[in-house]
Amino acid sequence: MSIFAGSRKSDLKILAEELGEIVYDSHKLKDLKKMILASKEYDEECAQEWLNTIISEREENERINKEIQERRREEEINERRRKEEYDEQKQKDEMEFELQKIHFGAEDRVSNSVSNQNVDST
Repeated sequence: MSIFAGSRKSDLKILAEELGEIVYDSHKLKDLKKMILASKEYDEECAQEWLNTIISEREENERINKEIQERRREEEINERRRKEEYDEQKQKDEMEFELQKIHFGAEDRVSNSVSNQNVDST
């Protein structure tokens, strides 16, 4: 029974289907093993090769999916950083604009005050 080492239920379901068996979700792992071993199409060497291929494909798909998830996570982190930087720059620009308005307002008051003093002195 070492043929099944390292396999998951999903792997055995695929192998049983490849052997021409009808598989239901309700089948348990032990049922799948029995079904495979009892199959008319079962040949230990071929079944082992098929199962190795099935496991390799599953592992490759898992690796690819993990890489995709990691890339998405990194993209989300980078997007959040860009948004934070944008928001910080926007807030900084708004503060700078408000300071300039205050500065120009103060200059206008000083200028008006000087003009009024000049008018009063004449």
